Amino acid sequence: MRPFASRAHAGIRSLALALSAGLISVIASQSSTAAERIDDFGDNPGDLLMYLHRPADAAAGLPLVVALHGCQQSASVFDDETGLVALADEIPFLLLLPEQQEANMFNSCFRWYDTDDNQPGLGESASILSMVDFAIRTEGVDPDEVYVLGLSAGGAMTAVLMANYPDRFAGGAILAGLPYGCNRPVNAFDVGWYWRHTFGLDGIDASYACGIVVSSLTDRDPEDWRRFVLDTLPAEPAQWPPISLWQGTGDETVDPDNLQELTEQWTALHGIDTVADSREEMGGIVREVYSGAAGDPLVETWSLDGFGHAVPVDPDGEPETCGLEGAFILDADICAVRRIAEFWQLR
Repeated sequence: MRPFASRAHAGIRSLALALSAGLISVIASQSSTAAERIDDFGDNPGDLLMYLHRPADAAAGLPLVVALHGCQQSASVFDDETGLVALADEIPFLLLLPEQQEANMFNSCFRWYDTDDNQPGLGESASILSMVDFAIRTEGVDPDEVYVLGLSAGGAMTAVLMANYPDRFAGGAILAGLPYGCNRPVNAFDVGWYWRHTFGLDGIDASYACGIVVSSLTDRDPEDWRRFVLDTLPAEPAQWPPISLWQGTGDETVDPDNLQELTEQWTALHGIDTVADSREEMGGIVREVYSGAAGDPLVETWSLDGFGHAVPVDPDGEPETCGLEGAFILDADICAVRRIAEFWQLR
């Protein structure tokens, strides 16, 4: 176990409070989950828990989807409520749900901001990859069909995993999350970052806030965002996984402008420009797609007008319902996990 007290930091507490500000409490009942807890999955330097849901007709060669909950959530409130379990049974795919422990982080946030946890082979990043390897080894998962998605701090940890191991994931999705490396300086002469890091901004340690609090957004150039990722790797991969990015304009926890920063980071990594190749409007929802030279969609963005800090679900959807409303999971008349699976071409 990693005692949280030994790694306490005032900025971390500010981060967690910011991530949970203005949101309702977690659903009281978290005792049941559709997934099985796996205790001995291998190396676990991040001291995380592992849950695995197998669809009824599970067989060798299925894809694997890794789903990372947000702060104040758990695996048990991120499976059925998001619509992931029903979708896993329908497609089918195996569903892996890592879970944070309060002993690691008092607000149950994945530690995307900590260099002991967000670098290849270290901490929570290594623990989640160990879970993936376990599923490949014991469940016959297709290693070329591993995907990852996450909300909020789980979205930021999704960015970590895709940056740390781009050749291990076939696709990703970040919902109300943050770009990789957003809490680091551009260079040794980044006086603005040093000022925020040392003195904070409006009482928040902005080296951790990283655009979480409105007006504290860390604005970087696309090439800086690209470099932050490449700095972690021994070599650039032959190709980057496609990514789906979701953000509500009414989010008061994560600055909605992070959608633009994430778009800049991932279009830069894919070597494409930030001009969308297609745009689709559905009421207050706007989807834009950024394609490669061959016309294949590499980055898609979803902007939901007035939507808050949550996974979009569609409990009354036709012909398929999707998810249940709860803390951090809100009705938007669109099923995010289904749209993400379609983007990944999981059918």
